[in-house]
Amino acid sequence: MELQQLRYFLDIAQTQNMTASAKRMSVAQPALSHSMKKLEAELGCQLFDRVGRNIRLSRAGAYLAGRLRPVMAALDGLPEQVFAYAHGEQQAIDVGMYSASRLVVEAIAQYRERCPQAKFRISQAADEGGHDVTVRTVGPVGAPTWRLAEERVFRERIGLAVPASMEASGPLPLDRVRGEQFVLLAGSKGFRRVCDELCAARGFVMRNAIESDSPDAVRRLIGLGMGVGFWPERSWGTLEGGHARFVPLADDGFVRSIAVGTSADGAASSPSRDFFEFLAAFMERTFLGGL
Repeated sequence: MELQQLRYFLDIAQTQNMTASAKRMSVAQPALSHSMKKLEAELGCQLFDRVGRNIRLSRAGAYLAGRLRPVMAALDGLPEQVFAYAHGEQQAIDVGMYSASRLVVEAIAQYRERCPQAKFRISQAADEGGHDVTVRTVGPVGAPTWRLAEERVFRERIGLAVPASMEASGPLPLDRVRGEQFVLLAGSKGFRRVCDELCAARGFVMRNAIESDSPDAVRRLIGLGMGVGFWPERSWGTLEGGHARFVPLADDGFVRSIAVGTSADGAASSPSRDFFEFLAAFMERTFLGGL
C-alpha cells in the first residue's frame, strides 16, 4: 500500500463520489479508479459497493477508513512535531474528550496555572483513539480497541434532574417516573448509551419529549418544565441555583464509569504523561465520596 493511494482512499470515503474526489485530489478519474482497484486487489477485498452511478463504503472499506484516519492524522502532524522538537518547543498534548468535558476543561485550566507553557489540542469529533490522553465513558464492549499504556476508571451515580416544582424526594424508584416525558442527550454520546442500556435491562422505556446534544440545554429544558432527565451526580455539575434539582434513584445499579487513559509510557517523563497523572488525580478528587 502506498501513502498517496491511502490518501486517495480516505478522500473517496469522505465524498462517496469518485468524480468529486478526482477533482479535489487533482488526479484523472481513470487513474483514481485504477488506484482503488489496485488497492482492493492487494487487500483481497472490496472496499466500495457500487450503487448505480454512486459508491459507498463496504464493511471492509469502513473498517479500513476507521483504522486509517488516526494514522494519517498522526503522520500529518509529524512535520510540526519534529520542528517543535528541533527548536526546543513543547509539543501540544492531544486530548480526546468524549466524556466529562466540563471536568476535563476545568482540569486543563488548573494545569495551565501550574504549567503556563503547556499546549493542548482537544478533539470531540469522533472516538478514533490515538490521543495522548483520552477521557471516555466505559461501554459494554469493555477495553478500547486502540493501544493504551494505562487507564484509570472512576464511577459516579446517575440520578434524575426534575423541575424544581415537581413533588419528588429521593431515593426515587424508577417506576415513579415511568409516565413522565424525558429530555434526553441526543446522539451516540456515552452517557446516553449507558442510560439506554440501564433502562432496557429493567424493562423501562423512556417517553422521549426532547433531545439535545448539550447537557446545558438539557438542564435548561428540564428547569422550564419540559420533562425529567437522567443526570450524572458529578461530571455535569450541580443543579443548584436553577429551576431544576437533582433527585437520587433508589436503584443502586444506575452508575456509569468514566475512564482516563494515556498512550504515554509510564516510565516516560513527558508533558502528556504529566497531564494524565494530573487529570487522574483531579478526577479522583472530584468523584471522591460519590459512591
